[in-house]
Amino acid sequence: MTLDAHNQEVMTVMEVSHYLKLAEKTVLRMVQRGEIPAAKVASQWRFLRPVVRDWLAGQMQTLPEVKLDSMANLQPKTLPLHEVVRPELITLKVSPGAKEQVLRQLVEPLKKTGFAANPSLLLDNLLERERMMTTAVGHGIAIPHPRKPLKAMFSEPAIALGICKKGVDFEAIDDQRVHLFFLICATREAIHLELMAKVAWFSRSPERMRALMATSSKKKVESLLS
Repeated sequence: MTLDAHNQEVMTVMEVSHYLKLAEKTVLRMVQRGEIPAAKVASQWRFLRPVVRDWLAGQMQTLPEVKLDSMANLQPKTLPLHEVVRPELITLKVSPGAKEQVLRQLVEPLKKTGFAANPSLLLDNLLERERMMTTAVGHGIAIPHPRKPLKAMFSEPAIALGICKKGVDFEAIDDQRVHLFFLICATREAIHLELMAKVAWFSRSPERMRALMATSSKKKVESLLS
C-alpha cells in the first residue's frame, strides 16, 4: 500500500479530524494517549480508513448515552432499522462453525435472492476483513462487512441478519460467543457508517438483544426492530 495523500485507504490527522468532526489537536491528543488506532510513518501519524471506521463503531457501543447524544451527525436518522433488515435476508438458524462457514450462511440468502451482484466476491471481502481484525464487537454481536463498500454489489442498502442460538467463537473482543450477526450491505461509505450506527444504537438495550437472540420468527424480528 502506497502512503500518499491520494490513497483513500490512508488518512492524515487532518483527514481524520474532518471525518470524526473533531479538532486536529483533539485527534493528536487521542493518538498520543493510545485512544485511536494509528501508526507513525516518517514522523507523521497515519490512519487506515477501515480501521478508524470500525473503531468508531466500537466506540458507539460503549460511550455513555449523554456522549452519544452529542454526536448528532452520527445518530441514525433515516433508513429505519426494521426496513433495512430485510426478511428475505434473515437467517434464523445459523449453525456454529468456523468463520468462513458462518459467513457463507449469512451470504447464502443474498445469493439466493440475487441481492448481492457477486456473492463470491462479497464472501472473499468479508473474509479479508476478518483477517485484518475481528468484526465481533462484544456483547454477543458481530458486524461483518467488507473493508469498504463494494461498487455495484448492492442496488440499495440493507442488513442481513443471522441468529445463532448456540453461539459462535468469532474471536470477539470480550471473548464471548457471538449470537447475532448484522452483515452490512452498504452502497457507499456514508451509508455504511449509518448502518453501523443503527446496530450500535439498537444493541444498547440488553433486553431487546436477548429477545432477538431467542426469536424463531421473522415477523417477531421485525417487531423487535421497530
